[in-house]
Amino acid sequence: MGYRFMTRLPIKVAFVVADVPAATDFYTKTLDLEVEARYPSGMGEGEDFTFLKSDSIYVELLPEKAMGGAPVGFHHLAFWSEDVRSHLQELKGKGAQVLTEAYSAGVGGITLGDFEGPGGILLRLFNKPKNK
Repeated sequence: MGYRFMTRLPIKVAFVVADVPAATDFYTKTLDLEVEARYPSGMGEGEDFTFLKSDSIYVELLPEKAMGGAPVGFHHLAFWSEDVRSHLQELKGKGAQVLTEAYSAGVGGITLGDFEGPGGILLRLFNKPKNK
């Protein structure tokens, strides 16, 4: 039983960055990732939440100005989930410390759910509709 959602589909690593355009340039020009989507943070031009992708991973850039004092650097590791709500319950049943119920990110139809990894690392489930 139990769909192995965390090992077979793309993962996402999120970083809080001070300069979204410079970070985007690095990941696209140096590492050949593609910008998949940008979501306005409400913090001004160039301060978008930015999803970059390769064939196997997403990198999310989180504008420092929009992150309420979170330090620049690693923010969370996220795992794709077809059904965030059900998978959070599955994780809880396996003894994971679930931090939130499934919730909307407020943009792009994205659904999130947070749980804690070893050492207090923020781990997240995410579901994002594919761009057409």
